[in-house]
Amino acid sequence: MFLLILIFAPWAYGCTDPVTMGILNQFSAALMLFWLGGSVWRKRWPDLPWLPVTLVALVLLQGWWMTWNAHSVHQFRTWTTVNRVWDYPPFPDWPGAIDRRHAHLAMLNVTALAALFLFACDLMARPGWRKRVWCTMALTVASLALGGCLLKLAGPEARVWLWGKEVAKATTTFAAYRYHGNAASMLSMGLALAMGLLITAFAQQRAAARLAGWMGVLLMVLFGLFLNTSRAGWGLAILLGVLIGLRFLWAWWRTARDGFNWKAGFLQGLVLISVLGTLAMVGLSDDWKEKFKRISTASDSLQQRYPVEPYHDMAREVGWLGHGPDCFQMIMPLYMEVHGLEHKGFWRHAHNDYYEYLANWGRWGVVLWAVLIFGGLLRALGNHFRLPVTWGSTQWTVSYCGCAAMVGILVHARWDFPLEKASILLFFLTLLADGWARHGASPEASGGD
Repeated sequence: MFLLILIFAPWAYGCTDPVTMGILNQFSAALMLFWLGGSVWRKRWPDLPWLPVTLVALVLLQGWWMTWNAHSVHQFRTWTTVNRVWDYPPFPDWPGAIDRRHAHLAMLNVTALAALFLFACDLMARPGWRKRVWCTMALTVASLALGGCLLKLAGPEARVWLWGKEVAKATTTFAAYRYHGNAASMLSMGLALAMGLLITAFAQQRAAARLAGWMGVLLMVLFGLFLNTSRAGWGLAILLGVLIGLRFLWAWWRTARDGFNWKAGFLQGLVLISVLGTLAMVGLSDDWKEKFKRISTASDSLQQRYPVEPYHDMAREVGWLGHGPDCFQMIMPLYMEVHGLEHKGFWRHAHNDYYEYLANWGRWGVVLWAVLIFGGLLRALGNHFRLPVTWGSTQWTVSYCGCAAMVGILVHARWDFPLEKASILLFFLTLLADGWARHGASPEASGGD
């Protein structure tokens, strides 16, 4: 069922609207019922690491307290400004969310994702299931890339059934994602996993069909990144290529170069470079001048979406528990109005997840999230580098690629909001669970096939 949830989330509009978020929450509740019921039936509780369980419990405790003790709701005065309406909290002198409605909806989703994360911590401790999860994630992203490319090449008429007449005309949609930056984040995670699975298929040389299959998956995701109009996606592809390429080129040089057929490798390399070049040209052919212009104006675009003064004021004044889950969108108009920037539009998200998490969760909440995220990432990296180089090991190779994918998302979060979208956060937390699941894993389980 967890694998079905991984397939569902990206295709259900990325779980970015209340309806699909509600369905994801219901799937999570059903999975928890089966998981905990099965544990009771077997009389064996899941072996979960205590630290992430504690951190998740503290995050949920803070979020639900802020929701229960919410001080107000908001009504729009204009499309960019809001009025705050007092809501009579149980403890008015204690911290509470500034908007009850947004906090409540957000906490339902955060609770569902937290439950899926804990389930993944249990599941990813098993090498066989770990491989199934990685393959499912990579293939789901490849299907997303294929669908996005077909819809992009077919034009607005083909996208009407998915988005409606007006949105279908926009160039910033890709597959089931309304915003191309979110699609780029999802594609980048699939790219990293596909690279890892391709490397292991190449190293093991067991079946030509397997090697060709993962090569096709990788090229499909790359083509999606090229055809998507997000500059972040292009940057993430380069970053992942460097992080993964250098790591495994070094591993291959140390352990496997002696038996390598250089003539065959040279020819294979030429074919791969030719294919990648063709993909790049096809992806850029129709509007390549506009795409290169977008690359050259990236810094100006970042400055326009990044109102420095309101962000800095908000960061200085935020309390220990923040303004409440998903309440950034209600506090930001006040700061924009103070600085005379309300004409710049309504800011649903901060285009900087670090500022947005600080606004929503406060200083204490950000510490909890940071320990949860960076603790799992560092544990996964530590486990990878602690083990001897195992060329051809699926577990050893793809675990590092998962870490590279998480690094890419954390870099992207500096200029966008991938960690605010349920489907992306689900994939990210699943990779993070792999790191935390290594707490009691044997070297064979961590580095074997």
